[in-house]
Amino acid sequence: MKFPRLLKQGDRVRIIAPSGRLPTNESLRKAIQTLEDWGLTMEIAQHVWDNKGVFAASDEKRLKDFQEALDDTNIDLILCARGGYGLTRIIDDLNIENFVHYPKWVVGYSDITAFLQKSYQKGIGAIHGPMGTSFGREGSEESINALKNLLFNGASSICTNSKQLKPGKATGQLVGGNLAMVCDSLSTHSELATDNKILVLEDIGEPYYRVDRMLVQLKRTGKLSNLAGLVIGNFSSMSEGEIPFGETVMEMIKRLTEEFDYPIAIEMPIGHEPANFPFVYGAEYVLEVSADGAVLEINTKL
Repeated sequence: MKFPRLLKQGDRVRIIAPSGRLPTNESLRKAIQTLEDWGLTMEIAQHVWDNKGVFAASDEKRLKDFQEALDDTNIDLILCARGGYGLTRIIDDLNIENFVHYPKWVVGYSDITAFLQKSYQKGIGAIHGPMGTSFGREGSEESINALKNLLFNGASSICTNSKQLKPGKATGQLVGGNLAMVCDSLSTHSELATDNKILVLEDIGEPYYRVDRMLVQLKRTGKLSNLAGLVIGNFSSMSEGEIPFGETVMEMIKRLTEEFDYPIAIEMPIGHEPANFPFVYGAEYVLEVSADGAVLEINTKL
């Protein structure tokens, strides 16, 4: 894997919106202020505020903004404004060959998982972590500071003190992200190879039966069979149907992985909550899971 260089004061950041529309004109104010306080120079892509239905702009304009940011060798960090939906509509038209030769950090999660996987397929590390709208969320301060520490110092450590599912220790490349996007990539150019990897899964707003269906799909396609380890982040704002599903997400995970002996960490602060700690997609991490907690720490010098 190839990783962009760490940031320094004076580096340039461009915010793009390759997926959903932004809630208000104030949605990026805190992100801009914070990044400027870090000593970075801010730019906003041309079509961030256009709004086209549920999208930030038309497919063509979102593609244009993303492509220009990837190709601009004066940009050191691309921060996605938010997730939502829309990146997979343009992902196959995104040319990342210049980006491969002149990589820069791209930061996002949720729908942006589609790009993280595409970049990983090309051997370029990116960051699964807070986006533009994340900076203004109450309770996000610790994970925003962790993003700064990662971007400037290469440090990345995520932990939980929750009771755990399956203790053990594993080392491997850290991949994954949003469960729906990982499933969406199956049988595409961005399909994720998971053998000997530490797989992260998180999601939001799904009925329990759909989460079960997606997890079963991953198991049926062999994506859960030969992992080095499994990390379960936040599954936020889940919903029941008319008839309760009868299992929690953690009970689904336990049932679907009972024959595997790799360590499984649960309730890690990754995903659609204010505490959304960043990790380097494709970097080697060490996962240590005990009965009463888990630690995930980077093992790659950036």
